[in-house]
Amino acid sequence: MDEIILAEFEDVLKFYSTDRINQQKNAIDYVKTKRIRAENSIGSLRISKLLNIPAGTVNNWLMGKKTPRSIKGLNQLESMGLLPLRIDNSLGFQHFVRSLGLRYADGCIYEQKRNNSFTFYICFGDEIDAINFISDSKKFWNIDLEYKYYKEARAYYVYLPSSLARLMLAVGSVEGDKTDQNFALPKWIFNLPNNLKVEFLRGLFSGDADNPKLKSSGKSVESLRLSLSSHKNIAEKFRDGFMSDIYKLILDLGIRATPPKIMYNQPRISKEGRVTYPIVIRILTNKINIINFLENIKYTYCNRAIIKGDSILKALRNTN
Repeated sequence: MDEIILAEFEDVLKFYSTDRINQQKNAIDYVKTKRIRAENSIGSLRISKLLNIPAGTVNNWLMGKKTPRSIKGLNQLESMGLLPLRIDNSLGFQHFVRSLGLRYADGCIYEQKRNNSFTFYICFGDEIDAINFISDSKKFWNIDLEYKYYKEARAYYVYLPSSLARLMLAVGSVEGDKTDQNFALPKWIFNLPNNLKVEFLRGLFSGDADNPKLKSSGKSVESLRLSLSSHKNIAEKFRDGFMSDIYKLILDLGIRATPPKIMYNQPRISKEGRVTYPIVIRILTNKINIINFLENIKYTYCNRAIIKGDSILKALRNTN
């Protein structure tokens, strides 16, 4: 596989604030300060004059104090093995692609304007799934995450670093409420080798797909759907954009499915009267297709679906 770099230092830096505290400029000045010192071994005062920044700031940076927030975030991504972000078969990148799939399913990234940062979380219906995601994040990225249970949502929220939110935005992820926006799948996902396309879909199906269920006959499965919702005003555009992209991605893997369909007969109405419609892709349930699907699209962070899928695979392989 030829090396393709999806994001570098400058790409992520664009998602740091220039309001109040100019986090972008601070990062650039910090890097220049370190480089000048390494190349010329000159003191803080001369560097401050060269760059037109306070000598005290330069001195703190050279002593390892008061490192800019932007640099801390970028360094964190580097230590996670995600900056520069390269398309490869490393376990860290595989986990990134799965996490991006989860973000489109049951995740959210939104800007915190009061502190010029981002909040990023992924929801899980079962505690075991949140725990497994946290464990994998420690294993593959060497970061420590925690989850919080919200009784009203009946879900476990895992909060991820704001630096990772910025990286996902840099490579094309959507920000804010997905149901209010029309967007497409980032084009680079189509250029992934099949094993990495599978990882993305494993994340997506973990959050927004039906759990596989065997019919009483034991020879076939119930209808198996991937479903995402969109506001009534943009449902058609969302169907023709993101959901059609997902449909193409599924077909790329040799899995047969129906084109995305808006379920106008199943409106979802919020307490505020806001109407959204589910947009559904169905995986065709003939035996060969379902075996192909279940062998590839493991629901990595939906433990109950993994158990059912393995059981169904065993049953289908044993039928004539």
